[in-house]
Amino acid sequence: MGHLLVTIFLSPVTVCGLLVALFWREHRIRQERAVFGTSIDRHWTNWWAGLLGGIGCGLILSLMLVLLGATLPQPVMLMSGLLEVLALLLSGLGFAPWFLALAGLIVVLPAWFGPVPAPARWAGGYVAMVALVWLANALLLRFLNPAVDVPKLRPGKRGARIATYSRRQWYWLPLVLPVPGDWLQAFGWWPTLGIGATRFALVGLPLIVGAALTTRKQLPTRATDAWAWQYLGAGLVALIVAGLVYWRPAAGQMAIFALAALGCILGLANWAATRRGTGLISQTSTGVRIVAVQPDTPASKMGLVAGDIVLTCNHQAVHTENELYAALQTSPTYCRLKVMRLDGAIRLAETAVFNGVPHELGMITFAEEQA
Repeated sequence: MGHLLVTIFLSPVTVCGLLVALFWREHRIRQERAVFGTSIDRHWTNWWAGLLGGIGCGLILSLMLVLLGATLPQPVMLMSGLLEVLALLLSGLGFAPWFLALAGLIVVLPAWFGPVPAPARWAGGYVAMVALVWLANALLLRFLNPAVDVPKLRPGKRGARIATYSRRQWYWLPLVLPVPGDWLQAFGWWPTLGIGATRFALVGLPLIVGAALTTRKQLPTRATDAWAWQYLGAGLVALIVAGLVYWRPAAGQMAIFALAALGCILGLANWAATRRGTGLISQTSTGVRIVAVQPDTPASKMGLVAGDIVLTCNHQAVHTENELYAALQTSPTYCRLKVMRLDGAIRLAETAVFNGVPHELGMITFAEEQA
């Protein structure tokens, strides 16, 4: 079993995922310091979410797939890993695990990988694996998705600067699957499994799921919530397709094509969800726009979020950052704000502030941009 764990931890997918996640974390902190003079969020919360949530889902999915007798041929596993590495390297353009639906199709169509077992023997397990991974992605994005967003300021078409937001949240799913054939059974120490009269080698297939996206008219949380529903729906449809293949194995090749089409539709739906929204998050003369909120500060305790517009502070109307900070000085130990959300809703927020430093609320505005 130790050898199995080594192959999971030293898999190209695991190593590439770790390096890519480290790169984007350091890139985020450097960008925030360059633009705002400080790092907005230095916590490792999204790392813990990615590890704990991913490992938990990976163990559950592995057990379910073994019970289903889901076996994958070597070429499908290799192609899944190759697509994962490629998607991670291109994650600057965006990332979503819809591409897993293409692994089976790529292997079946050309003869690049040599002879491949008939889809009737493995298509059901492959479709079930993709379906369960999509369902896990939906649950993780919905319930374990820390809001660690990267704001970027750029000039708008009408002169006022606008803010766009990027989020990169990955989950590491260490799957263990039975693979038919005797290519690993020659090693006496390699873990094997018997299903009926056939022996299978247990092989690690770590996968990276999650989301990497950029939004202009909404915060990433709204987009990832939409993604969660999309992956939930696609996962349920894929489960139905897998059930049909288990019932009629002869439909395996048709199921592979159907899954690939479903994956492409899911990818397009993901892309469309990131472009929705009510309006650009830009500077405004109505009040003071909040670009970001630092965690564990009075602003975060008040429930303020990026995109909010501060209309009044301590009962004084504010239109610029200077007016906001002047209004904060009128009550050095307490702060009362009237805030308008992105959707136009008005709410009141109040909290005690740090003694003697009322300006350190934890709100990042356009004024904090460094020259």
